[in-house]
Amino acid sequence: MFKRVLTVGAVSLVLLACGSAASSPTAGGGTGAQGGGASSGPTVATGGGGGTVGDPCALLTQAEVSAALGVSVGAGSAAEGESHGCTWVYAPSNGVPTAQANIDILVGTSFASLCNVPSSSALGITIVQVSGVGDGACFTTMAGLGAGTNLTFEKGGQVYSVSAVLPSGATDAAIEAADRMLALDAIAKL
Repeated sequence: MFKRVLTVGAVSLVLLACGSAASSPTAGGGTGAQGGGASSGPTVATGGGGGTVGDPCALLTQAEVSAALGVSVGAGSAAEGESHGCTWVYAPSNGVPTAQANIDILVGTSFASLCNVPSSSALGITIVQVSGVGDGACFTTMAGLGAGTNLTFEKGGQVYSVSAVLPSGATDAAIEAADRMLALDAIAKL
C-alpha cells in the first residue's frame, strides 16, 4: 500500500535519466515560467538550484489533506533528515496506516525533465499533461508499483510533486482528484 512514497523518487529518477540521455526539443522549453520571481508564502529554491527551501509542511494544512483524502489525518511531518518533503498519515485505531498524502519540493529539478518527456511503454511510465494546475502539471503513473499516480506541477519556476494514497478500493480517478485538490491547495499558498 505504501509503495506510493517510492513512486515520486522512482519516477523522478527514471525520467531524469531518460531526459538527460535524450535530446528533446522541449527540454529547455516548457509551459511555465522558468527561473521564477519572488513569490509570497513559503520560500523555496528556484528550479535551477540555490536559494532556500521553506517548510513543505506549511504548503498544506491538516484540514486540507483530510478533505482531499476523505479521512482525518495526523499533522504533517518530514522524515528524519528530509527537508524537502512532508507526509500526512491516516491510521485507524489498529495503528496500521490506510491513507496518506505527500508533498515534495523538487529542488534543482526542471519541470520539463519530468513532464515534457514522452511516456515510455518500455519502462511502464505514462505521463499525461494536466491543465488548470499551476504554471504546468502532469500526472505520472509507473506500472508495477501499484501506487496509482502522482501529480507534478510547477509554480513560479519551482517544481513540486503531490501524491495521495487512498484506502483500498479507491479508483485511479479518485486518486487523481485528491492529487489535484492537494496541488491546488498548495498553489494557493505560493
